[in-house]
Amino acid sequence: MIAVLMTGGVWLFEWCRPAVTDSDLSGRWHNVKVFILLLIGLAFAAPILNQCAQLLPSISLLERIAPDWQSKGIAGGILATLIYAFIWDFFQYWTHRLEHKYAALWAFHRVHHSDAHMNASTALRQSVGGALIGFFLTHIPTAIICGGNSIPYVGSLILFSGWGYFNHANVRLSLGPFTRIISGPQWHRLHHGKEAQYHNSNYAAFFPVLDLFFGTLRLPKKEEWVETGVLNDVSPLKPFKQAFFSWCNESASIENTPHTHTPETPSRLLGRQWSRRGYRKQLIRKLQRAQWFLHRPAWWRIGRRSGE
Repeated sequence: MIAVLMTGGVWLFEWCRPAVTDSDLSGRWHNVKVFILLLIGLAFAAPILNQCAQLLPSISLLERIAPDWQSKGIAGGILATLIYAFIWDFFQYWTHRLEHKYAALWAFHRVHHSDAHMNASTALRQSVGGALIGFFLTHIPTAIICGGNSIPYVGSLILFSGWGYFNHANVRLSLGPFTRIISGPQWHRLHHGKEAQYHNSNYAAFFPVLDLFFGTLRLPKKEEWVETGVLNDVSPLKPFKQAFFSWCNESASIENTPHTHTPETPSRLLGRQWSRRGYRKQLIRKLQRAQWFLHRPAWWRIGRRSGE
């Protein structure tokens, strides 16, 4: 209920100052239905997830290194929350990046990107499989380092949950110089860009410095509000299938393997030069050039030296 209310609150800003032509309420209601089904799926998975959580060490890695890392007081709580949030976003960054690189993971994540009219409710549009991937690859490692039963955990959860509605919002708002510091709607919209030129960028949920450090940062141009969605989208359209069977393709005429969002894979999306035969020809050509360079004639070496 809180998530739905927050989505409705952000919608007021979207309605007043939309980045692109706003969709009707049916699209938002669709995403809410996917979210409700997601919660039902996670409720059934909760006993298993709780058993996995009980296997975590009682003392976190940070507590072993710096027992007082969670300082008391308001300032200490804010600092501890930021530390927890940054570590969480580090694992989220790499989980997110892997979801876009490998087709097996993209099959669960593509539901989130298939929203052609991205808005605050898109943050709710997740598959059960995608949520489980995030639990094991992001939340578990973060809990091992920081611990799970702590005030920073609650603060970070509120921070990221609330911010997810903001940076998915269809609102014409640029953070200007703060874009390099904190994720905003214009910056994150590039990550959801439909065209291939926007793929493989802006994976961080909160701290763009992670994209800067790992070479995937793409800053928006002035008044750049891109079209969102997935090219040649064949992902399921019904909320139930999106939540529980996200890997199933809607169109039987397309091959069954889901397409990844990054331009590197699958290879056939890159053109003929990256096909198996084309790549083999290029590789042979490069090896032949390297062999000629190693055994180049004496007149070529003399000519090069005289010209230097």
